[in-house]
Amino acid sequence: MKDKGYAIALDDYGKGESSLRIIKQLHPDFVKLDRYFAMDLSVSKEKQNVIQLLVEMCQQKNIHLILEGIEEPTDLAIVKALGVHLGQGNLLGRPLPISEIHHKKG
Repeated sequence: MKDKGYAIALDDYGKGESSLRIIKQLHPDFVKLDRYFAMDLSVSKEKQNVIQLLVEMCQQKNIHLILEGIEEPTDLAIVKALGVHLGQGNLLGRPLPISEIHHKKG
C-alpha cells in the first residue's frame, strides 16, 4: 500500500487486542491512541509513562502519534509536555457536520 502512495493509520490503538507487534509489522504512518489514555492523564503517572514510551518509539520510526479524547486543559498540558505529535478532542474543537465544513481553495 505504501508503495502506491497510501498512508497507513492505526485507530483506537491500545484498545482490545492491539499490540506493539502490529506497529512493527505494518509500519504505519499514524498511530491514534484510544481516548482511554487521555482521560485523567494529568493524574495518572502510569498513562503518562505508557504515552512517553510510545512517543519515543514513534519518533524512532517516523510515525505520527495522535491522542484522541483530549477534554481538559490539564491533560492537554501533559500531552504537550510528553511530546505527542497530534491531538484530537472537544477541548481542541468540537466535531462538525460535514455540511458545515468549508473548504478553502488555494
